[in-house]
This record gives sequence, structure tokens and C-alpha cells, in this order.
Amino acid sequence: MLLLLNNDDVQKVFSVQSCLEALEQAYIAQAKGTAVVRARSQSYVPLDEPDVFYCLKTMEGALPETGYMALRLTSDVVSETKTNGVPRREKLPRGPGGTYCGLIVLFSLRELAPVAIIHDGYIQIFRVACTSALSARLLARDDAGDLGLLGSSGQAWAHLVAMDAVRKLRRVNVFSPNPERREIFAERARRELGIAVRAVASAREAVEGSDLVVAATNSSEPVVEGRWLAPGAHVVSIVSGDEKTQRRELDDETLRRAAVVVAHSKQVARSQKQGDLWEPVAAGILNWERIYDFSELVAGKAPRRASREDITVFKNNVGLGLQFAAVAPRVYERARRAGIGRELPSEWFLESMKP
Repeated sequence: MLLLLNNDDVQKVFSVQSCLEALEQAYIAQAKGTAVVRARSQSYVPLDEPDVFYCLKTMEGALPETGYMALRLTSDVVSETKTNGVPRREKLPRGPGGTYCGLIVLFSLRELAPVAIIHDGYIQIFRVACTSALSARLLARDDAGDLGLLGSSGQAWAHLVAMDAVRKLRRVNVFSPNPERREIFAERARRELGIAVRAVASAREAVEGSDLVVAATNSSEPVVEGRWLAPGAHVVSIVSGDEKTQRRELDDETLRRAAVVVAHSKQVARSQKQGDLWEPVAAGILNWERIYDFSELVAGKAPRRASREDITVFKNNVGLGLQFAAVAPRVYERARRAGIGRELPSEWFLESMKP
């Protein structure tokens, strides 16, 4: 029987520590060349509204030792608009009842059949955040605990939770353009996580004095200025552009000051000319030889900080099917053992080949 899991099902069996462990093992496998990963693909279709597009996004990956192949796909309607004069990309809830469509299909390597279809929302958010948190575990100072957080969405929340799992947070300053949302975010964090979170009035106020800086926004223009960064800060940025839309969260000065720069995928940053890395390289601020892949960092093949004063940057520049291949099998197997989810006959998804 195939198992269908929605986001509520996933949340019941999801563990941040298990996610961190699964991702770490996956990146070590990638560095060894034993993981299977295909670059993300995005196809756009213009709609009859200004600056609104349909986008089908797919990615896939496998860790052969788990016995599964994961295919993640999203069917999105996206808009390119401005908030307070800043270009932003938004996914629009155009499904029935104001919904979205994102699925992970998990296949058995040996038996062909899909074993699970999993809503991707909860895993999607936390696989990004836990990847960012792994970068902090490896690059941030051991005593880092003051976080400047830009964003108040679900992605920002997941980053707060994941960062607290690898570096016990002392204080957090959070900024987003919507005053009401950032206040709600801060109050929720104090209530549910017991973390001293304060909503502040500007990005600069959030960043200055922080030894951890996370930009978890949907901005298409820089929101972090390098002149704000305290010596020794570790900076994370998650915005990723593509061939259609070039996007940035970090300014040139941030990259100029960085002693270590790591990309989730340097190859994707180069092939898609992603702004946060491509533009500083084009300007002579960086060179590609100074940028390392995240799998190299996790596997101990890339440099880490050399001193307490070093500024380090992790550009979480693209989603990888490898992340879903690492995390989804654990979620599926836990749900199966717990009797969670809805079962569908596998034969509905199989066919015989007849002439």
C-alpha cells in the first residue's frame, strides 16, 4: 500500500535533530560521489495578469543505501511585485480554498513502485533551515548565540528553531517590513520556544552586534549590508534566483568582508548567474576558486573560520533533491511504524505494458 501523508502527518513524526543528522550524512555521501542528484528545473508559463506566472519546479535525488528515490515537484503561481519599493517574489495560493500544491513522491529503488506521496510544505521549510543550521554548526563561533533574523514567515520560524538546535540562542532581534507580523512572530517565539526575541524597526538594528545573521526573506534586492556586520559574524542567505529572475539578499560589501564563502551548489550559482555570488565575482570582489560547495564543508574538504574575527557566509542558494532524498525516507518510515497517514492501493500507480 502507498502511504499518503499531509503536512499535519509529517509534523507528528518530524524531528529537527533527525533532519540535521540525515542531511549531514547526505552531504558526506555527495562529497564521496555516492549520492544521486539532479539540478532543479523550473518551467514558466505566462498568465494573463501582469507580472504573474505559472511555474512547475522539479528536483530529485537518491541515497542508494536508503533504498529510495525522491522526486519533489511544485505547481506554483508566482508574482513579482514590490513591497515598500523592494521587489519580492510571492507564491500565490491559487488552489481550491486558497491552497498550494507541492508533493514528494518516494519510490522504491528495487520494486519501482511509489511507496509514499508526501505533502512537501513542512519538510520543504525545515530542510532549508536545517541546512542553514548545519552551516552555523560548522562555521559560526562556538559561543555564537545572538541572532539577527530578517523575515517573519514560516521559513524564518524554521530557521529560528533550527539555529537554536545547534547554537543555544541568547537573544534574537527580528525584522520584517510588516510591523504587526514581526511583533506576532516575536511574541510566539517567546511563548512557544522560551527564546528572548525582540521585534525591531529596521534590518540594520537586527544585524548590528549579532554573531549569527539569517536573511530568510523573499526579497529580490539586498537586505543585508556588509558595513553592519560585527567581526566574527556568520551570515546565512536563502534567496535564490534563476535564469528568469536574478535576486539578492546580500550586498557586495558582505562578500568583500567574508573570509570564507560557501554555496549550497557552486555549479548552480554559476550556471544560473545567481546574483549574490555571480555579481561579486563579476565585479572582482570574489573568485569562484574562493567559493566552496556545502558538501565539501560538511565532509571536511573546505576551510572553516581561522579566527574569532572572521566573517563567514553560507549562501543557501538552491534547493536540492538530495535534501528530500535524505529526509523524506525517515519521515515515511516513522509514519509507517506509527500507523499515521492514509493508505492507497499501490496498483493504482502501476501499469502493465501492452501493445
